Amino acid sequence: MKTQDIKVQNKQGIHLRVAGEIVKLAKSHQCTLSVSCHGCKFADACSVMQLLTLDASNGSTLRVRAEGPDEDLVMNKLEDLLADGDGI
Repeated sequence: MKTQDIKVQNKQGIHLRVAGEIVKLAKSHQCTLSVSCHGCKFADACSVMQLLTLDASNGSTLRVRAEGPDEDLVMNKLEDLLADGDGI
């Protein structure tokens, strides 16, 4: 299992479009991906609704857990996705 903190760089935080991209990423790989913010329980990264309830605004730090054969790849892709800021 790999755990990493990733900063949200999008001005609007994790909104519907961003959550949808995270879900696509999570579902396209062979690992379990979960995300926490503000010390809340971990949300399943395959659920848009759970991701939206994190209330992750711009500048928030997400605690991300990935477990599975391609956990390093997924973690790197998620970090790139969230670093793009307004690119989503």
